[in-house]
Amino acid sequence: MFFCQLLLSISLPVFAASPVANQTSSTTVFNEPPDNLFNQDIVRIDKVIRVSDTERALRNQRREAILEKIDYILSIPENELDIWKVALTMAHDAYPDLDMKSLTEEFESIVSRAKDMTPADASPDLRIRTLNTLLYRRLGIAYDKTDFQGEKLVNRYAHGVVQTKKGTCANMAVFYIAVAQRLGYPVQAVAAPQHLFARYVDPKLEKQNIDPASQGAWNSDDDYIYDMEIPLKGIQNGVYMRNMTRRELAAEIIADHGAYYYAQVVKDYQTAGAILRRALAVSPKSAEFWRLLGAVHIDWAREDYDRDLRNAKREIGHDLIAKAKEMGVGKPLAKDYWKHPLHKRKQLTPVSPIPPWDTKLTLKLQ
Repeated sequence: MFFCQLLLSISLPVFAASPVANQTSSTTVFNEPPDNLFNQDIVRIDKVIRVSDTERALRNQRREAILEKIDYILSIPENELDIWKVALTMAHDAYPDLDMKSLTEEFESIVSRAKDMTPADASPDLRIRTLNTLLYRRLGIAYDKTDFQGEKLVNRYAHGVVQTKKGTCANMAVFYIAVAQRLGYPVQAVAAPQHLFARYVDPKLEKQNIDPASQGAWNSDDDYIYDMEIPLKGIQNGVYMRNMTRRELAAEIIADHGAYYYAQVVKDYQTAGAILRRALAVSPKSAEFWRLLGAVHIDWAREDYDRDLRNAKREIGHDLIAKAKEMGVGKPLAKDYWKHPLHKRKQLTPVSPIPPWDTKLTLKLQ
């Protein structure tokens, strides 16, 4: 889950920076180091190359800018959060030259087309079928089979689905939920180990789960639990399989940006850690955030020449990972999980066949 100058270049409403104080979670049991504790020259042990003062200053400047935006986003009330804007904000940090206006116009045209295709009195099931038909049949959105691990940067952000008509579970669920939100549908995100799917929350609808990474297919809760081997403790502690709030989904998008872009692409572990701590302040039940934060500290430790600092970061990292395990974090999925479905996986039942009325509606749009 993704504006360097606050999108001042476009006329659409955007998330401007706001001097919101950093939030901390009362449930956090670890005494985390402040963001600036290890603000020093980074030393790579193999070649002992120090980061220059200029590069360090640029990192600090960029860190302050993205954290200010994140603090503002996480201060927005639940019912005012726009998931598309959150995702686009994070994406613009990774892609400063992103054409925000054009992408938003294309996104909104998809929403408009979905509205035109959906009968006013459509049931929840018909709404899902119509949206799935538009996204996966008409627009041809599909899983990027060249990137099952979600290693392409574009496949981490919702705008990538608009740009390429492809994606992975990292961005397809966020995109789907962003569209559903604009349509006014009660669709919420649900977390499974290293996976997000959507749920249309309506007691009258029998098949509520929607998997955007599988052409909008339906899969029961039991299927997810059995197939992904989700720990019972993780379900009981609210780590997995519950409906997430918009703010928690926003935290998911923000955490992914920190853990993937800053930790793995840029390798700025201080910024990655600061972003993950903010995400955890909003979503402390996300055990995978704790595990990611632990991994960030361990990777960060490898860049310190000072043994005491190195050991301190490692210790913090292992404690954070232990906390994640205690909460019931799921084991990492096999690398070929999405490429070769497990033998025990049940066949997903799609909810998006081309319905008989689709031809008629398509003619209406021409």
